Amino acid sequence: MTTWTLDTLRALDLKYAKEGVHMHQRPFRAATEILGSAFSMGVGGNPEVQKIMAGYEAMIPEVKSSWPGMGVGLAAVVDQVRKVTVPVVFGERALEPWSALGFPSQEAWWSWCREDERIAAGTAFAFADLLDLTYGLDDLRGGNGGDLELWKMATSNLADAANTLPTTFSVDSVLQPICLVAELSMKAALVRKGADPTSFGKKGGEGHDLAKLSARLATEEPHRDDPLISAIIARMPPYVGSRYKPAGLVRLDAVRLAAGVQFIAASTVRRFSERDFAAPMETGDWPAPRPPFFDS
Repeated sequence: MTTWTLDTLRALDLKYAKEGVHMHQRPFRAATEILGSAFSMGVGGNPEVQKIMAGYEAMIPEVKSSWPGMGVGLAAVVDQVRKVTVPVVFGERALEPWSALGFPSQEAWWSWCREDERIAAGTAFAFADLLDLTYGLDDLRGGNGGDLELWKMATSNLADAANTLPTTFSVDSVLQPICLVAELSMKAALVRKGADPTSFGKKGGEGHDLAKLSARLATEEPHRDDPLISAIIARMPPYVGSRYKPAGLVRLDAVRLAAGVQFIAASTVRRFSERDFAAPMETGDWPAPRPPFFDS
């Protein structure tokens, strides 16, 4: 029997931190390292595996909440934000929005939506956008092109916003990652289309100009989402200026922008993947039509 203690797990955690092992991967990694050839899971497996992993989770509860699934995004009700971890789905199992958004029941989700069909529709479309973004990007993987690197950075900034917005008091610091989601995802789509990744900063290039980027994207790779993207971009604060002084936005403004750039990122991926969960939801009965991100 392999012996281990809390100090064993602490030493391994320090080692994994130095190696850059993702937090959610550490309990499994510890079990394999401690047990070696005695590691075995499944029917007839070594019960020590679960004991080690449970011990690690008790030591660092964040290992469970940091699991990234297929990706991380958000859904919102007014200015209340819920971080959403997109589940990994095997086979043809259908996903219900309330379940994918992490609610224990449809009733709990409906209550969170304030029993308002329009609000509930917005959360359903947020779910569709996240599926199109994460599963669409998974379909596009397989290379190391500049487009994938840009999309990776865009989704990283989206995860930062999703992690910050549920509890933050001030929204000023979250505006930069929100802007970056829009900028990086649109640049990724343009690079996918053939643009030189270094061309944006050259004289006459789009740089950080989100309006110019969205106009170029609509010209080079048009999509039904383009009018809505233009409306979202028009609401964005001055990108560079908001780095140095408050943009004067209330929390509701920032939350709507975050949901909007999540939609933009999903739209950039929809143009190149075969994933489009949003399309059938946009016609017919509820949740159609897609609610606007901003009140007129």
